[in-house]
Amino acid sequence: MRIKNKDPLILDRASSYIGVLIDDLTTKGTLEPYRMFTSRVEYRLIIREDNADLRLSKIGFDLGLVKTSAYRRTKNKADGIKEGLAFLRKTKINYACNKSVTLEKLLRRPEISLKDLKRICKLKPGIPESAWQQIEIEVKYAGFIQRQLKDVERFEHLEKIKLPVDFEYDSLSGISREIREKLARFKPLNLGQASRISGVTPAAISLLMVYLRKSRLFPE
Repeated sequence: MRIKNKDPLILDRASSYIGVLIDDLTTKGTLEPYRMFTSRVEYRLIIREDNADLRLSKIGFDLGLVKTSAYRRTKNKADGIKEGLAFLRKTKINYACNKSVTLEKLLRRPEISLKDLKRICKLKPGIPESAWQQIEIEVKYAGFIQRQLKDVERFEHLEKIKLPVDFEYDSLSGISREIREKLARFKPLNLGQASRISGVTPAAISLLMVYLRKSRLFPE
């Protein structure tokens, strides 16, 4: 990207596991062999193995790393998921004592699987099987996924607040010398990264926000 005079590609913690790995190493450091455990990844419900193509194919395609045919398959899958979810949300059937219920709410029940749904009624044709698998996951874990998406929104807000590369942390008052030294050593790119450095307190992040506002560096 630098050779092409373009902005760098930065994969963050909410989009990929390699983003988590790189962020851990640059903000926390390590004095021993590093191993990233998926159980420590805060957004693991939305950066699952089964949706890696949906998350990263567009990025790879834009960089010229993913072939057009592969990207088209992923796009068809994404369109199928959108179409299938819309179908489940608007289609109602009579089920259990003739109570009208949408297919989405029916699939949300623990005892009902996609296979059961296919036996009960005819699903919308033309949607790839890979898309239906994603649809089932999205419906079954909708509540958890929505909560995590809200966490990601808060995360992205801090990630958007950039810190100048030449920021003089020594000039900050109200922050301990230890925290100033850590910020100066790791040189975080944004408040999100700064907040994940070991030992940097929420109070220090709040003071950084105040300083950025006074310096007119805080985004509107």
